Amino acid sequence: MHTKLCQSCLTLIFAAMIALGITSCSATGYHPDLDKEVIRLASLDESDFPSVIQNLDRDDLIASYYRDGATRKATVDFFVSLAGSQEVAQAILENADRCAVPTSIAFALAYEESRFQINAVNRNGDSVDRGLFQLNSRSFPDVKLSEFFDPKLNARLGLSHFQWNLQAAGNEVSALAMYNAGNGSVSSGRTPQRTLNYVYRILKYEENIKALFAAKVIAGPRLREAALNRERFSFAGFGLKTQ
Repeated sequence: MHTKLCQSCLTLIFAAMIALGITSCSATGYHPDLDKEVIRLASLDESDFPSVIQNLDRDDLIASYYRDGATRKATVDFFVSLAGSQEVAQAILENADRCAVPTSIAFALAYEESRFQINAVNRNGDSVDRGLFQLNSRSFPDVKLSEFFDPKLNARLGLSHFQWNLQAAGNEVSALAMYNAGNGSVSSGRTPQRTLNYVYRILKYEENIKALFAAKVIAGPRLREAALNRERFSFAGFGLKTQ
């Protein structure tokens, strides 16, 4: 799930590419991040399977697209559509990059916490969670009421806090649990069931976001171009011209 692209995403995209007649031999369909990874996995021997399964490295392909001037606009546009807001998308993208938090995790976390609603409020007895990343009033006592609803500030504080949890925990699963239940509960082995369910949902959201990004931003333009080329070829075969 946490390889360069989730293998299920790669398999689906590669299958679609094959269906449209695009393989790495096609100049219009070739994309190194997709084709090379699929070919690498396909060429492995059975003896290599354990090393693939045990690989815990995480490369943030979405972040690399965001940093690349050639693909930055397409990346931003995708997340604007996802979040339904330019302001929210930019706030999460910028602060995820600044805090070195995986982009898909950052958006999945914000979706779980607030559904990308900057004015979201949740009361918890003696404290209140507010804003995009549901900052807790007890955890952030110096933040003014109006500041909780500033998406840039909320994203900066929320993702900085998550990054602190990530450094303390060493992995996203424990960091997400700490974000929800607190460092003490998780470190002492008292993570509640509701928090485990919370972590499961976020990781599923993350998987879905990566699949959508792979299909829409990475493979989408090449699949459309290949389909157009096939259409042109079909018309040419009948002696017809396309505009």
